Amino acid sequence: MLNDILKKIGLNKKESKIYLSLLELGSQPASVVGKKAGINRSTTYLILETLIKKGYVNQHVRADVKYFTAADPQAIIKSLELKEKEVEENRNSLVELLPEFYALTNPLSIKPKVKFYEGEEGVKRVMNDTLTSTEPILAWSAYNSWLKTTPNLHKFVKNYARDRVEKHKIPVKILVEDTKTVRKYLLSEYPPLSSKKDPLMDIRWIPKNVPHFENEINIYNDKVSIVSLAKNELLGIIIESHEIAKTHRAIFEMAWQAGKKN
Repeated sequence: MLNDILKKIGLNKKESKIYLSLLELGSQPASVVGKKAGINRSTTYLILETLIKKGYVNQHVRADVKYFTAADPQAIIKSLELKEKEVEENRNSLVELLPEFYALTNPLSIKPKVKFYEGEEGVKRVMNDTLTSTEPILAWSAYNSWLKTTPNLHKFVKNYARDRVEKHKIPVKILVEDTKTVRKYLLSEYPPLSSKKDPLMDIRWIPKNVPHFENEINIYNDKVSIVSLAKNELLGIIIESHEIAKTHRAIFEMAWQAGKKN
């Protein structure tokens, strides 16, 4: 157990052996320490020098012979606390200087982050990511597809709606296909909330002459997520990019202006 904790705080196997041997022996020459630890003399000297630099071993000379003593474990704890404080101070300094680092970054060198997920669980994972949004979600909603998808996903989207409103309180602007089935579902059955109505949903209807689509697209923060609900293509994609999200947001707003309010 002692070896394990010493390893976690930065000592390798031989360094741990030397330190623990010194604790047992007290102040001793390198030859005695090496014999106790089962390590040859030359290697023992090298390890002792390393441990001195790390603050785990102290050294003094008596009668022209070097003696080595293990540092008090309490002193090691103090040393670790000082290192933790230094790391925290460096972290805080880095956070403060982030704007200056980003000012030096060539925006053309920043590549969009793309995550791809498959199957029902992939669709759920991508949809649940929208619940991290800190702003209203802009959604191209494929409710015809949700209504015809697997029973698990049909149940999931209802629970998703409840969580979005009652737990996360995230508003959504939805562009959705104008069909009798979808109108009935959205206006009478969805979502299964205690209020029987989604107070955070703003709907506009896509004209019937617009081609049917199977995919749902959500725009939120600096992300664009896409889920495909086709039987032979259940999958989800998340694209994280300020510029791509900005472009999709602009396209959505143009379509929103053309959508029917009721």
